[in-house]
Amino acid sequence: MDKQEKVALKAKKKAFFKEHKMFYRPLMADIFDAVEESRGEPNSRTPFDDIKVIEDVPYKTVDGRELCLDVYIPSRPVAGAAVLDIPGGGWMIHNRKRRGGYAKCFAALGATVFVIDHRLCPSECFYPDNLADCVDAYNFIVAHAEEYGVDPANIAVTGDSSGGHLSAELAVAATSEDFLQDMPVGKPLTTPAAMIFVSGFFSFKVMYRIPFTHTLIARYVSDKRTRSAFKKWEYADKIEPYDYIGENFPPTYNSGGGFDMLCAGEAKRMGQKLSALGVENAYYVGKNILNGGHCYLLRFPKKPARRDALRLYEWYADRLSLLGKDGDALEANRLRVREFFTRYKEVLKGE
Repeated sequence: MDKQEKVALKAKKKAFFKEHKMFYRPLMADIFDAVEESRGEPNSRTPFDDIKVIEDVPYKTVDGRELCLDVYIPSRPVAGAAVLDIPGGGWMIHNRKRRGGYAKCFAALGATVFVIDHRLCPSECFYPDNLADCVDAYNFIVAHAEEYGVDPANIAVTGDSSGGHLSAELAVAATSEDFLQDMPVGKPLTTPAAMIFVSGFFSFKVMYRIPFTHTLIARYVSDKRTRSAFKKWEYADKIEPYDYIGENFPPTYNSGGGFDMLCAGEAKRMGQKLSALGVENAYYVGKNILNGGHCYLLRFPKKPARRDALRLYEWYADRLSLLGKDGDALEANRLRVREFFTRYKEVLKGE
């Protein structure tokens, strides 16, 4: 078999697998799974047992398969607030069931929280199909706002790691008509009230310049194996939220890690981009090995993580306070969350 025939056979196999959704699970998916499993259960421990959880609510059906979300119902709701959480996992794995602690703290502040799944790369899809799922989940919340007691104008969006990227992309879909051109993605029915990123990936152009992230992560999201192929890809610019962020981007909080080996510097770069445009934002970057790793914020048993997570929740509570509604309830909720993070061990023991 000559070189030309080998190339043709490879292309034929690739087309077959793509048509039949018979993609494979990369090594990094197993690594992400192990890391997430190690922190999933410890991070789920909270004293907020009064929060009702409705599991496995279908928000979309694709190829006969239901995509689901979990809903966290606050016992003391505030101002119709809601939070859509897009969990990270390298775009490769699901973490909806591992974000209970993170979600419950938003719910304890008074927000109804929706934690979603989306199709995975490369085992089920490639970008932008996963983004389309996130937009559809957001629009599901808007469409069912009355059912869940949600104000469609008061939905914040948060995401960690790859979820941060998809969250940012959802926000540009809501605020940039240029972004939506030639994109198989719906427009969010409202503009998110706020964005909250935890160690968000934002630039694939940067990822393709780093052998580690290029080889083990980025190429599985775009299905472009080389940097040159990525540059020619029809979505090469659309996958970069930086290229479409404008002055009407929602108020944003960014948490990052100075020792983050996957997306070091992204929180600061995003903050500088937003500040240059006049977008209200705040960011905090962990400065040492204990509070500077990737998504370190999601390890509540660690004191530095709790301290910096509280910064994030306080910022969100401040956003809710600007609405001028349910002030007394919000302050009571805020004190409850603050006590959990500052007296963590005692509170979990019921002291």
